[in-house]
Amino acid sequence: MLRFWRTIVVAVALFSSGTKAQEENSLTRDEVAVIKRKLVAILDALGQPPAGYVKEDEDFNLPTEFYEAESRGLFQALNSSASRKFGGGSDTKAKQADKDLQMEYEKKIAEAQAKGDYEALARISQEMSKKQGEARLQVIESTKEPINVSIQLNSNPGTTIDPDAVLFESPGVIALKLESQEGESKTRVGVYFDPVSLKNTKKLSRVEMREPRDGVDNKTTVLNATVELNGPAAEVEKWAKKIDTRKVLAQIDARSRQ
Repeated sequence: MLRFWRTIVVAVALFSSGTKAQEENSLTRDEVAVIKRKLVAILDALGQPPAGYVKEDEDFNLPTEFYEAESRGLFQALNSSASRKFGGGSDTKAKQADKDLQMEYEKKIAEAQAKGDYEALARISQEMSKKQGEARLQVIESTKEPINVSIQLNSNPGTTIDPDAVLFESPGVIALKLESQEGESKTRVGVYFDPVSLKNTKKLSRVEMREPRDGVDNKTTVLNATVELNGPAAEVEKWAKKIDTRKVLAQIDARSRQ
């Protein structure tokens, strides 16, 4: 029995120690908010999606803990990401069309019943069935190939720069057409932002976005950003060229150490 209670005491002590360590390494809500604001600002810098597209889904992957670097008083740069999916809004249109038709159907049926016009009931059902088919056809015709957008902060993709794949470049920024894993009808464009590592892209043969060797001064420091768009080639390439690159670069913090 004594051995049993000793085991319990040790387990509780280990649990308390682990919980305390986790609390000590936890980011505050304000620190997480700083990172999310940067992700949102970069998403906003993309501007409006191509004509006919609407946002259908959105997701954020935010850090909750920080890690100290080997150098005393410095931190490892934190990874975080966000994604959005754009499409023709067919699901929303279908739900709204069904809702509108249902309301119209119920109203006409109620009016016919109130008048005692029972012959109209069958006619109304046929009319609504025809309208429902037409609405579904319109939804199908408005369906678009989706465009997926992702943002990564403090990542290092290590991508080779194919000279023929450069979409555009400027100091601190380079956009590359990449091989898509979703079929020949789709194109993937990666746009990389790093004022230090990509200061002169003309001299580079590879995208390498590295963090300072010693670490960073602030837990919420953002060293670089990667924007990736995946979808129909014509739409994706045109959209990538409209990104406000200065707004994205404005979300990247100056480095105090290399």
